[in-house]
Amino acid sequence: MNFVHRFPHTCIVIGFTYQKVVQFGVVYNPVLNKLYTARKGCGAQLNGFPIRVTGEKVLTKAQLVCEMGGERSEQTIQTKLRNIAAVTTEPEACHGLRMQGSAALNMCAVAEGSCDGYWESGMHIWDIAAASVIVTEAGGVVLSPKEGEELDLTKRRIIAASSTELGYTLQCKVSHVEHKAD
Repeated sequence: MNFVHRFPHTCIVIGFTYQKVVQFGVVYNPVLNKLYTARKGCGAQLNGFPIRVTGEKVLTKAQLVCEMGGERSEQTIQTKLRNIAAVTTEPEACHGLRMQGSAALNMCAVAEGSCDGYWESGMHIWDIAAASVIVTEAGGVVLSPKEGEELDLTKRRIIAASSTELGYTLQCKVSHVEHKAD
């Protein structure tokens, strides 16, 4: 949708997994000429230069990013609006909340340190696999929104955060709608 409306947050995404573990990822925004890359165990880069997450641990100091997504059922929209309220309402409101329209670029924003946390449900594995290794190689974490559940990229839900502490805070604050797995 971003591409159709000439909104500059659009990208090409390539991720490679082996035995359900993402080995490398490439996310390229041709409009802004931003090339994010990572290989498991080798760090993350933006246009060939190393990137790192901010390491922010506290919700009230964090800039977050989320999406409304493409599914418009009442249950999905109400859940997403409750999630937005949960992270933006005082006394424990996040510092800022953004929506850019691309799961992969949202996760890369966490990796490069321009945002501290991201959550979404409903996107597909091809939207998040490449960016998941970029986040972790930049020092961040990717988690299932369900506390205690191991992350499964095929379940179409994710939290990406600059720290484990912020990731766990988001797990407690946001809920999700179940989607058919990829």
